[in-house]
Amino acid sequence: MLKFLKLIYGYVIILVRGENLERFLNLCKSRKVYMEKIRYREDGQLMAQMQAADFFRLRPLRNKTGVHIQIIQRRGMPFFFLRNKKRKAFFTGMILGGILIFFLTGRIWNIHIEGNVRNSTGEILDFLDTQDINHGMSKKKINCSEVAAAVRKNFPEITWVSARIEGTRLILNIQEGIIPPKTNSNTSPCNLLADKDGVITDMIVRRGIPVKKPGDSCKKGELLVSGELHIMNDSQEVLRKEYVHADADIFISRQISYYQEFPLKYRTEIPAGKKKKEMYFRFGHWYLGLYPALHTGQKRITEEIPLRITENFILPVWIGWTETTDYTVKEETYTRKEAEKEAVRRFHQYEKKLLQNGIKIRENHITTRLTESLCITGGTLLIIEQTGEKSRIT
Repeated sequence: MLKFLKLIYGYVIILVRGENLERFLNLCKSRKVYMEKIRYREDGQLMAQMQAADFFRLRPLRNKTGVHIQIIQRRGMPFFFLRNKKRKAFFTGMILGGILIFFLTGRIWNIHIEGNVRNSTGEILDFLDTQDINHGMSKKKINCSEVAAAVRKNFPEITWVSARIEGTRLILNIQEGIIPPKTNSNTSPCNLLADKDGVITDMIVRRGIPVKKPGDSCKKGELLVSGELHIMNDSQEVLRKEYVHADADIFISRQISYYQEFPLKYRTEIPAGKKKKEMYFRFGHWYLGLYPALHTGQKRITEEIPLRITENFILPVWIGWTETTDYTVKEETYTRKEAEKEAVRRFHQYEKKLLQNGIKIRENHITTRLTESLCITGGTLLIIEQTGEKSRIT
């Protein structure tokens, strides 16, 4: 701290020579002119360090003792400004820089969100933007308690929010609760009907009376689970009827057709020449690039990285790289082995789509054959899928 104060007020290193050096030191002590790092040199001269303001108090002491005082070094901010007083642009830049720093420290430049899982950071930032909470706004305009309450009100999954300002950062700590499972509010009486022809493989009934059982065949529109309950007496006579919302998991197996064909001749792209990499800049919708236009026989891969000041404060400026490759198109023909492999690949893609829709393949009866120009795959598939169409009871 003392060294910092010395640099601010400035200090000098002096060299004193003469016959009355001891008297000079005694007078300095009596007049409370403080010096430090006092040492005698081999040539009988005295060297010391003192504040710049105390140096001007040495004149009467020098006249009394007849010593000669020489300044060896000047250090500190006063001497720095004195040496550079002609550099007006430099000091103007320092003043403007200080004003700019003071202005920037009074604003929010980073909105940091922690603890969010279900609600993405982008969604929360978009909501804060609608509340006029964004990057670059004044810290005085932010009420942390109001921000936390608004976020908690808009996102039901968030149970607790803490907002605080640290430096130029607005930090939101979030805790999310457990979302209750959605329940089916439709409890009106209904039956379950078959929506396709097939054979029932499995049936789990939660509400209602099963009309069919596993192993029975069913046709489209046929009743599978009835929502009508008969209340019997001891003589097994129907006293009254009650109606419920039928609920069951019913799976049937049925046969479907599969057909796929593709030409044996195909076109492939063969790289020719070296890959060329170029850089460009994008400002919003404007591009500034140093790469030529794309011609026939070329393809280009582009990658962009946005410039950001903080983790969530992204500037509308992107740096991009392009990789241009020349290629030639060659026509080739599948061999039998390659065609069968391609047919299997396409069948697996079809099977993946069925699985995404909850349909499983139980048996596979397909064959692949080659003609002069085509590879044809066809046959039948035995699939298992869920059925059960609700029919309201009136």
